[in-house]
Amino acid sequence: MRDDLRGLPRSTDKGPSHAGLSHERYAPQKDDEAKEENSPWRRWLSWMDAAREPEDYAVAYRRWRESLAQWHTASVTMRATSRLLAGHGNASPTGVGLTLHHTWGVPVIPGSSLKGVLAAVLRASFEPAEVAEACRRLFGVPGDERLGQAASVGQVIFHDAPWVSSRGKADAESRMLARDVLTVHQRSWYGDAKSWPNDYESPNPVAFLSVRPEGRFLVALSVAPGADAETLLLLRWAADRLCEALRDWGVGGKTAAGYGRLAPEGSVVVQPPRAVSRPSLERDAFKVWVEAQRVAKTEQRKVLGAFETEWLDRLATLAHEARAECAQTLRAFVKSPKLQERREDLLKRLTGSA
Repeated sequence: MRDDLRGLPRSTDKGPSHAGLSHERYAPQKDDEAKEENSPWRRWLSWMDAAREPEDYAVAYRRWRESLAQWHTASVTMRATSRLLAGHGNASPTGVGLTLHHTWGVPVIPGSSLKGVLAAVLRASFEPAEVAEACRRLFGVPGDERLGQAASVGQVIFHDAPWVSSRGKADAESRMLARDVLTVHQRSWYGDAKSWPNDYESPNPVAFLSVRPEGRFLVALSVAPGADAETLLLLRWAADRLCEALRDWGVGGKTAAGYGRLAPEGSVVVQPPRAVSRPSLERDAFKVWVEAQRVAKTEQRKVLGAFETEWLDRLATLAHEARAECAQTLRAFVKSPKLQERREDLLKRLTGSA
């Protein structure tokens, strides 16, 4: 695979179109020549250094933000004030992992990391008795029959923190990754411990990639609709403590060296769940149904029959834009030339176009 990928066109100026795929599948093998400036490894690092978010990521980010409206959500945009290294322990061909979004290839901070940071800060900053109830409600607890303690699930959802789209901004702000280096000075001591640390051993620079400073992430915590006032107070309190933890403690790897610090841009905003209109539900339900037929490999003729009997009247009451969107969804699935005339007749009945 590496031999085939090596022949693909690349541009050092533009960087990869998908940083995640390039990081996990396109990295050249490091060898003794990797120390040379013009080696494939060094050229790959320079190429990744120019990585930017995909062109359509702004749409995906907007949809992600809109999806948070179904809960009571406390959110704030956090700006990286130092380099960020999340997922450095993940398996990676480069030897140093990096958490990048599987679909879009942009940096992302896992919700589990945010949850772990907050739990660690609460344990270190408060007496156990002071935050025992808050931690139980935030993170949940396992059951313990000896203590007569029932298991409970955490009430707060810690969402992954996605990269905030910077499409259209200055070039320096749109670049996501940066070359980094870790220099091991005592190679023999760390390796086999047969010799003591000394001042004359040659260092061993290890190059890797990290997230650039000034990158912005959307940090969001949620609780279910219908939460009482006490739970909403807990939500805001947890979001405020998490902001302090990210600012002072950091997240990810090498935090002791100053990595992973994020500063809030503004204050935490708590939004109540937004009511979803029936037309939106009908449109989304139809898209889910079409996707289910695709997965089940249902015959296109049967799909058209079900559309006429089950969906045509339901969707006819939607606004014109929503009906046009549904029409496009069906058109993208039913592509058989033999069914094209019938498909278009049904869609004309849906959209009202001649």
